Amino acid sequence: MNQFKKFCTGLLFIVLTVTGCGVKAPPIVPHSPIPQTITDLEIFSRRGTLVLQWSIPKKTTDGKKLTNLAGFHIWRRFIPKEEKGCSTCKHPFELLVELDYQMLPKKEETGKVTYWDNQVEKEGVYSYYVSSYTNAWNESMGSNLVEITWSLPPLPPVSLKATPGDQIVDLEWETLPSLWGTKEFGGFQIYRRKISEDYDLTPINQSPLQQNHFQDITVTNGEKYFYVVRSLKTTEEGTIEGKDSPEVEVIPEDLSPPATPTITMAFQSPEGIVIIWEPNLDADLAGYYVYRRMENESQPNRISSLIPKETMFLDKNFSPGITYYYSVTAVDNSPRQNESDFSLELKVATEK
Repeated sequence: MNQFKKFCTGLLFIVLTVTGCGVKAPPIVPHSPIPQTITDLEIFSRRGTLVLQWSIPKKTTDGKKLTNLAGFHIWRRFIPKEEKGCSTCKHPFELLVELDYQMLPKKEETGKVTYWDNQVEKEGVYSYYVSSYTNAWNESMGSNLVEITWSLPPLPPVSLKATPGDQIVDLEWETLPSLWGTKEFGGFQIYRRKISEDYDLTPINQSPLQQNHFQDITVTNGEKYFYVVRSLKTTEEGTIEGKDSPEVEVIPEDLSPPATPTITMAFQSPEGIVIIWEPNLDADLAGYYVYRRMENESQPNRISSLIPKETMFLDKNFSPGITYYYSVTAVDNSPRQNESDFSLELKVATEK
């Protein structure tokens, strides 16, 4: 009996020793923040595919600042066109993509995430929701659900032309007769960008265009702009936007010259002939040129370099006893250097 007790005591000692110094269990993680649920997920039909956009969560579920956001999961469900309305068909949501937060472009500028789903091919209903997760792998609840009934997009317009003007760009294009004038024709959308920019999700026209021309009057002279046009197809379930037309680039130009100056005085002085005019108030004024002609000349000749600010000029290079006619023009600072009409001439008969 004593030997049996000794054996049991020894066995218990061994068990306690092994369990006390063996592999440790995973540490218990203290409360780790969970991102707030995304509630503003949106879906768009753009450029012949589908686009998702949502705001980046800034807080945790307990209202504190979210500091360890790591990424997003996008979940998608597809119901084929022929199975729409089927109550017995099983179409679960599947993980479409995992987005690394640090790799997302322009996240700090916009505060939003934009994702283009380029795996949209078959006709049917596409449904989405998104979730966010931290670097501790704590994942938020799923966002609001968005869905769209997808059908084959219309063909893009062709032969897009852009004609620059003064703070205006005229656009014209052609479309294939397979869509124009049909029941499904939903109009056109115009998109514009600058160098090193992406096209925005919102077109520059306020509503779909029913004609194949457009005037953009929200441009700045001297800036380079790029344009594309997309066709719209209207169905019972909504509107589908087609792919880009060929892109065109254009630079609107300042074609308007400054106001014509007014000469107020021209007379001979001991130093030379003095010409004085009123200042031009155009905001883009670069300066003035002074012109002169003799009685036997039909066209005046420029006798000054560009005069930036002064409204007076002294002509020292003249011959006594000759009658001269003086005029002034104004020039703007555009690349074209638009020049105004000649002012009314003032006559000066020099002394012999």
